[in-house]
Amino acid sequence: MKKTMKWSAAVLAAGVILGGANVTGGTLAHAAAAKPAVKQAVQPSVVLKYNGTTLTQQGKIVNGITMIPVTVLRDSLGLPLNYNPGTKTYTLGSGTAKLSLEVSEYGVTSNLNGYYIYNYGDYGANAVDVYESKNINGHLYVPFKVLNDFMGFKGVWNPSLKSLDISKQTMNSINISNETLTKSNKNASIVIHYPQVSGLPDDVQSKINKVFKDDAEAFAADSEEQASHRDGKVEHMYEFIQSFAVTYNREGILSVVTDKYGYTGGAHGGTFRDGMTFSLKDGKQLGLADVLKAAPDYKQKLDAILKQKTKKVTFDEKGAGLSETPGFYVSEGGITIFYQQYEIAPYAAGLPTYTISFGDLLPKGTNPFADYK
Repeated sequence: MKKTMKWSAAVLAAGVILGGANVTGGTLAHAAAAKPAVKQAVQPSVVLKYNGTTLTQQGKIVNGITMIPVTVLRDSLGLPLNYNPGTKTYTLGSGTAKLSLEVSEYGVTSNLNGYYIYNYGDYGANAVDVYESKNINGHLYVPFKVLNDFMGFKGVWNPSLKSLDISKQTMNSINISNETLTKSNKNASIVIHYPQVSGLPDDVQSKINKVFKDDAEAFAADSEEQASHRDGKVEHMYEFIQSFAVTYNREGILSVVTDKYGYTGGAHGGTFRDGMTFSLKDGKQLGLADVLKAAPDYKQKLDAILKQKTKKVTFDEKGAGLSETPGFYVSEGGITIFYQQYEIAPYAAGLPTYTISFGDLLPKGTNPFADYK
């Protein structure tokens, strides 16, 4: 099935959202509705270091998650920090790694480059969003996991000292820009953000950029086609939005996740997720078999792990295993497998997403990207 057909099916299955969605569309509306209520448990402070130097400010552990004050990100890590009083939104970082934090009475809503980020490490009754920033006694804190997974930082945890030593990752020497394709008309608002890469040999980056651009244009064309059938009696315009996040940009590998969202009237919209991973050596788009080639039995391993992990969320109490054409992207934690809305679980579960470490899949000491550097 073509990607655009899968996308259309996702929207039809989901129905459509309430009007007036913001830039992150139905993904944000869904996440707010599905978010479990978890009592906040703040534990003793964490000693923070940057490149081995102890900082005067400290972090906190909240529900088992290490949190970093935004002032540390500004003053010690050197990230630009700005505040918009009109929208009550803080922004940290720049480019495709710009983190926006909107503070309200309901908590802190985070998006990266317009891509709403959330990740429930456990889908059970005590599920916690490991990417959720916190307003603690009037001070804003960001989970270190956000810095590690999306913003180019790493950390070494010392359990005996309860300290975290933060440093910068060695990233690929490329630039990633956020391009926008707009096709709005009287029936629909169509805004599509997609990445473009520079800093590589022309033949390599043109190959990668073509995949990103073709995908964006296909979504735009499909959105226009759907909008052409809009009944004029429908009060709200249709809405189609694509956003993306860079999930891995190291060791000669670039991995990106995109969310295609559509609203065509009704209770809520639909989101279709896609992951794209490339070798920067030759521009080849990589599949699971390429990334996990050191483990001939990776399908069996992933299937068993996913069946165990998905038990708490799936329609089938036995859990859902590895699908025939699994959606995936590379992340700092390993391979991240995701399922589409309704694929294995009710709408309230969103897009169930699970990260499996390379250590659980590959022979000990294996570097999955050795051939791509």
